[in-house]
Amino acid sequence: MDHEILLKKLEYYGIRGITNDWFKSYLTDRKQFTSINGFKSKYNTMKYGVPQGSVLGPLLFLIYINDLHKAMHFSVVHHFADDTNLLVSNYSIKKIQKQVNLDLKALCRWLRANKISLNASKTEMLIFRHPNKKFDFNLKIKLGGKKIIPSLYVKYLGIYIDCHLNWKYQVNELSTKLSRAIGMLAKIRHYVCHQTLTMIYHGIFSSLLLYGSQIWGQLNQPVLTLSRIQNKALRIINFESTRSSTNILYHECKIMKLEDNIQLSNFLFAHDNFTKNIPSVLRNNLHLVDEYHSIGTRIIDFKFFTVPVVRTSVFGLNSIKYKSIAFWNHLNKLFYMCKLFDKKRNFCKGFIKDYFIEGYI
Repeated sequence: MDHEILLKKLEYYGIRGITNDWFKSYLTDRKQFTSINGFKSKYNTMKYGVPQGSVLGPLLFLIYINDLHKAMHFSVVHHFADDTNLLVSNYSIKKIQKQVNLDLKALCRWLRANKISLNASKTEMLIFRHPNKKFDFNLKIKLGGKKIIPSLYVKYLGIYIDCHLNWKYQVNELSTKLSRAIGMLAKIRHYVCHQTLTMIYHGIFSSLLLYGSQIWGQLNQPVLTLSRIQNKALRIINFESTRSSTNILYHECKIMKLEDNIQLSNFLFAHDNFTKNIPSVLRNNLHLVDEYHSIGTRIIDFKFFTVPVVRTSVFGLNSIKYKSIAFWNHLNKLFYMCKLFDKKRNFCKGFIKDYFIEGYI
């Protein structure tokens, strides 16, 4: 990052005068060196970038790239740290090709103006489409003179996203990691107590299993495949045979099944919408029934969300929005006297967890 450009952007956002001078002092005349086995290199003045490992570093970088979306004409820009995604949607693949190329040219101009380099070889492209729809169009997408070939899947924030959104690659990769974790559990179970073994299960197995599960776990097939692996892990840490029932094991260990963890995440997503404890871009997706009419019916007392009309199963019935609303409405009706919608998030989380675990026997 160029310091002069950063300071001008800070001034544009209102950080002017003495405060801007403070940032200038913070960034300039810094020196760095490399030390290997006690041997130190010469000091070198930092002319670009921000101090690594600092609290302000990530914030200053986000400010630096915050105006990138203004250079785009057709794409929706999504940032996460130093990862940037451009999303273009259209019914015509030819129009997508034209729009993407125009935006990539605009992106290159923005990068040059801001003195940022881009590694085109690490840039990936994914075309989301229906699995039954043939795709034989030869896309010609170029970034900085380098042609970008569409991928079948990409890894983003630790999750493998495929072009059909069936999560096949995510399940395959996760199954391999979980199998390795089971192997470690099988070896270590002979040397530690059951309480310690359960803690290790949560540390090396459950943490992998549940990461991003609300995203890829709305479809039945991924959940069925990974639930079998979870059942195997429960048998391993309890020294049970491969054919033993697992319900009692989940109950005794106070561990929730994968599908129930996903249901809990769906409920908490709806709860965060209800309490408005969620980013506004997601908050507008769910609407209470009483937002559409003011008639004093009993259904308003339940604090139900309006069930959306859907036309497909994969992107309709199995969407996070639909399933979150369905489970929120179900539990608020089932436990109407508890008034879960009035309770804190942590209380609801513990209450629903106990509800699931008690149901395993």
